[in-house]
Amino acid sequence: MPPVGTVDTSAGDQVAVFIDLENLALGAGEDLPGEADPIPYKALELLTRDYGNASIRRAYADWSRPEFGRYQNSLAQNGITLIQVTRFGAQQKNAADILMAVDAMEVLITHPDVATFLLVAGDGDYSPLVQRLREFGKRVVGVGTKASASSRLVAVCSEYKYWGTIVAAVNPAVRAEVGANFDIADAKRLVVAAMEEADDDSATGSWLKSKMLSLDPAFDERNYGSRSFRVFLSKLPDVVEVTKSRSSPDIRVSLVAPAKENRAQESKPRRTRNS
Repeated sequence: MPPVGTVDTSAGDQVAVFIDLENLALGAGEDLPGEADPIPYKALELLTRDYGNASIRRAYADWSRPEFGRYQNSLAQNGITLIQVTRFGAQQKNAADILMAVDAMEVLITHPDVATFLLVAGDGDYSPLVQRLREFGKRVVGVGTKASASSRLVAVCSEYKYWGTIVAAVNPAVRAEVGANFDIADAKRLVVAAMEEADDDSATGSWLKSKMLSLDPAFDERNYGSRSFRVFLSKLPDVVEVTKSRSSPDIRVSLVAPAKENRAQESKPRRTRNS
């Protein structure tokens, strides 16, 4: 697993990056209200270079508008092609969505070697695009802000990462502010739910994380200030026990007794009084 990247991909994977810059700029300002630059150069660099070989990089916006045009230099320096979004009549609201979706489908057809589509978008209107890409066997990683991410879009992605967490990886000053948006209790419940689907009393760390992502594509250990999944698990001594595997470099994870008992109590049907 890459030490600072937000997803675990092979360095040789062909990746296509599509950024709805208008959506990102509006949401990032809400997620990081105290930041003069909520879309910093270093975060864009991390976005485009830690997901594999990002051979296609495009960002969509009406660059004539200053609230979006201010990011042109940082985008261009990261090798991102700037696509002008021109609006006419009834297409004003969804112009960027339509253009980005058409381009993504074109890449699907003309670049079959692209295995991962990275979509920086939070609008639920992108959900049909994501579903179609996954029907063709593509891995789709969504990236957006916690303020604007549609629950529908998050649910259909292979993984969904939050922009604030990416910024926090390159800017320690915002880590506390970003971390306050995530409740570790939610992560604990997700771990227990995933472990209950294991075939044995224990599971490998890689299996556990994969199962957690299948249950909640928005899970990311970095949301909780952990640079790796192993570090994340070490913060849950009341939930899991972690041991080294004798047969592989992976770790073995098992639920501790209190976590099992608490889950069993939660799953018991409640008795109701007869009226």
